[in-house]
Amino acid sequence: MNLCIDIGNTRIKIGVFDKGQMIHHDAFYTMSEDDVAQLIKKFGIQKAISSSTRKSVTAFEKRVKTHVELLKLSHKTPIPIINKYHTPKTLGKDRLAVVIGCTKVYPDKNCLVIDAGTCITYDVIDSKKVYHGGNISPGLRMRAAAMDTMTSTLPLVEPVYNKDYIGKSTITAMQNGIVYGTLLEIESFIAMIKEDIGEINVIITGGDATFFEDLLNSKIFVHSFLVLEGLDVIINYNAA
Repeated sequence: MNLCIDIGNTRIKIGVFDKGQMIHHDAFYTMSEDDVAQLIKKFGIQKAISSSTRKSVTAFEKRVKTHVELLKLSHKTPIPIINKYHTPKTLGKDRLAVVIGCTKVYPDKNCLVIDAGTCITYDVIDSKKVYHGGNISPGLRMRAAAMDTMTSTLPLVEPVYNKDYIGKSTITAMQNGIVYGTLLEIESFIAMIKEDIGEINVIITGGDATFFEDLLNSKIFVHSFLVLEGLDVIINYNAA
């Protein structure tokens, strides 16, 4: 059994895998020593791997390491893809894991993965398992926060989709700027990638994936656990 750990800016997501199949998943802010011990005992965890957006080792990782061997994903970890990113040391480990997850869930396909979270990341991997890189832009709430903190009069608004794309108040104008601006960005990037690479699967993941699911004109797949799927691939690759 493998324990795969995706440590984000706020929450920790875990997946338990048995021979490549995820049999359990959970998300939380923290977990006690006793809960970690029970989790590992319940599923008979033999190996663990973590991907983290945080600079320091988390308490959760330290607790897991007291029970099983933990592989912490880094730019030095052997991976089953060709990485063409010019600065692999600075590449977010979640971005790396997510494209590797694509090779498992969508094998032999060109894929564009859009991770809609605190930031929105766009990552491209082709059918030959070559990772070409991608882009990073502010997420919905980061855009809202920027307008609030970087101006003296604009309030903090909740990102909301309005059918009327022309705002009739400051609140709706800001909401439309955030939401429609992001939608147009996503659609334009998809069109550019298709023109350059050709037929490509577009997969959206992350906390805001369901927000965009019904709003995009492009055909997309929603997958909530691509990072965890990728981590399972990486730990099995290293074990082999």
